[in-house]
Amino acid sequence: MKKVENNSLFNKYVSETKILEIFSHDMSNKMDLFSFKKGDILITEGECSDYLFFLVSGKMKVFSHSSSGKVMFVSYFRSLQILGETCSLWRKIPTATVQATTNGYCLGISLVRYRETLLNDVKFLRYTCMNLGERLSFMNSNTCITMFDSLESRLASFILKNSKDNIFHYNLTECAELLCTSYRHLLRVLNSFCNNGKLNKSGKYYQILDEDYFIEIASNSYNMNS
Repeated sequence: MKKVENNSLFNKYVSETKILEIFSHDMSNKMDLFSFKKGDILITEGECSDYLFFLVSGKMKVFSHSSSGKVMFVSYFRSLQILGETCSLWRKIPTATVQATTNGYCLGISLVRYRETLLNDVKFLRYTCMNLGERLSFMNSNTCITMFDSLESRLASFILKNSKDNIFHYNLTECAELLCTSYRHLLRVLNSFCNNGKLNKSGKYYQILDEDYFIEIASNSYNMNS
C-alpha cells in the first residue's frame, strides 16, 4: 500500500462516499489517500495500526487464525467502511487481519496526530457505534447460517451472488474460506452440482445450467456482504 498525491482522485472519493458527513468538523485536510493492490494487508493481527482507514474503493476480507493455525473468515468489507476502528482508536491489539481482495483505494487519518480529535467527535463516535452494531448483527446471522444451513445451500447462495451472465468464476481457495469449509469438501459439492446437471465446468469457469435450482436451495438470508 502506498500514499497517493492526487487531489482530483482524493476529491472524487470524498465526494462520492460523502465521508465528511460522518464528522462534526471538516476533516478533509487531515486525510490522506492510499492505493492498495490485491493481497496487500492493511491491518495485521497482533499489530496496532497508526492510521484509521476508510475503504472507499475495492473489497477487503477480514480473517483470524485459530490456536491450531486454521484460517477463520470473519467478514467482508466494501466501501464505505471503517477498518479496524475498535483496535485502532482505543489502542487495542487487533485479533484479525484485514487483507485486500481487489485493487482499490482508502482514505486514512493519522492516529498519532488526530486520535483525540476523533475520540472527542460525538457525531463520528455515533456513526462508529452504529457501524459496529450492524457488523455484530451480520456476524451473528452468518454464524447461525454457517452452523445450521448445509454447504450446498450456502454455496448455492454464494454462486448466485458472485456470478455474471450465469458464469461463476471465483478463487475456490478463498471461496472455501468464506464458506467456512475445506477446499476438498467444496470441490465435492461443486462436482455434485456438475454431475447432476446444475453446473457445467469449463476450464476455470462454472456455467449455471439450472438457475431455478440454485434459487430454490439457496440460503435466503445468507449474505457475504460483497
